[in-house]
Amino acid sequence: MTVQPAADIGQAARLYAARDWKAAEACCRQIVHADPHHADALHLLGVLCVNRGMLADAVGYLVRAEQENPANGQVIHNLSNAYLRLKLYPQAEAACLRALAVQPHNPDVLNNLGNALFGREVFGEAIGRFRSALAVNPTHVPSLYNLGRALAASGQSQEAADVYRAALAHATPTTSASRLADIANALGRCLIDLGRPEEALLRYEFLLERQPNILSARWNRSLALLMLGRYADGWAAYESRWSVAAHGVPRPGSAVLNLGEVSGKRVLITSEQGRGDILQFVRYAPLLTRLGARVSLSVYDDLVALLRAVPGLESVVGPEDEEPDHDLLTSIGSLPAAFCTDLATIPSTVPYLIVPHDRVLHGFTRSDRPRVGLAWSGSAPSYARAGVPARALQPLLARSDIEFHCLQKEIRPEDRVWLAENGRILLHDAAIGDFADTAALIAAMDLVISVDTAVAHLAGALGLPIWLMLGFSPDWRWMLGRDDSPWYPTMRLFRQTKIGAWNDVVNRIAAHLAAHEFGRYRSATG
Repeated sequence: MTVQPAADIGQAARLYAARDWKAAEACCRQIVHADPHHADALHLLGVLCVNRGMLADAVGYLVRAEQENPANGQVIHNLSNAYLRLKLYPQAEAACLRALAVQPHNPDVLNNLGNALFGREVFGEAIGRFRSALAVNPTHVPSLYNLGRALAASGQSQEAADVYRAALAHATPTTSASRLADIANALGRCLIDLGRPEEALLRYEFLLERQPNILSARWNRSLALLMLGRYADGWAAYESRWSVAAHGVPRPGSAVLNLGEVSGKRVLITSEQGRGDILQFVRYAPLLTRLGARVSLSVYDDLVALLRAVPGLESVVGPEDEEPDHDLLTSIGSLPAAFCTDLATIPSTVPYLIVPHDRVLHGFTRSDRPRVGLAWSGSAPSYARAGVPARALQPLLARSDIEFHCLQKEIRPEDRVWLAENGRILLHDAAIGDFADTAALIAAMDLVISVDTAVAHLAGALGLPIWLMLGFSPDWRWMLGRDDSPWYPTMRLFRQTKIGAWNDVVNRIAAHLAAHEFGRYRSATG
């Protein structure tokens, strides 16, 4: 029997509208088998494959559909959807531009183009495209949400929060629950970035009362609790970090320790997150030893030599080393919860780290001038949050009676150029192999000035005076509204008074440095 494509595509469309996707696909395949150039059947097959997550197949069908009907903007728009799902952002951008040639005022296409640019991290251009979509339809919720994301990514948190509120206000009964959750969650994150964790917490709790399975909201709620110093609830909620993709999954068998069961047991503590987290939380390992546990650590290679000097540990191994036998397994970030840590019981005695004997810089511990160690940026991923251009440090260098040293291993090319021209900061990056080397260098300083990076944690753990440069909305551990840290008694915090205002922070530190008296620290550094 001869297939009648025109009639059958109508049937396929009705099946698709009824969400009988399996039958709709079978119908489309029958049509395409009879007529490989049937544009509508190819198009619907592509959409069905997108819905089923068969994205490579979707691209194949939609490319063929566009070839058959290049003037159909909806085909090209759906092709851009498939490219976006595959994170093929240049291809998505090209498809959106072709679709705009046919439908120049389609907010969905403009929104997709913004998403393609956002995926390429071209945030300014993405913002422009989202605004163009909203000029066509000011209540277009997807564009409002994505504009908020782009504004937040470019540091414009206040406007992002306003846009997220507008997105929630314009939501309709057809707006999906998952999209509403994404918007509410993102609004909470913006409120934290604006230094308003109380509001963020209310937002997360309101959301979780209605949709308790929004895992990212649980995680963000824990950060708000910890920033507010509400540790009793915060540490329990902090265990939700394992539900967020960026944190991976815990090791099988890993759990928050029951301290009543650790005596006589072999406990293996494993790494997670960044070096700063490990340096902050390793203070708990000797406490487990005092409870009778036999404690071992598995950490990143560049921390092994330093942490082998922690008293009482049976072994410290790297990721490629054979792990020691153990009875209990826990992640280092779960130790504060195990010890029921609150603000009054943080184990804050320093130093709890020491420089390994074979790394002490003999002959480098005395100077006619006080030494100040500087760390103005960490690894590349952390630069946007806690990085300061080296040239911004110029006000600190006014005191010619101070010897300035760079404590960081990674130096951005533009910073290296400025440092070579300036000449006041002595570099040691070629001599730093791991954190034991960094610790030895820090121990030779009279004062450390650092952004929020592992160097700051290491200086605090070594008990050195440390002045910390913080962004307007810092990480949860630095809390809000205080110039000290309950985690590090030798630390002083210098906070931005508005987002991005590093010059103000540096100028305040420079003023303190100009009046600073170093004499009381000389006995600690030789």
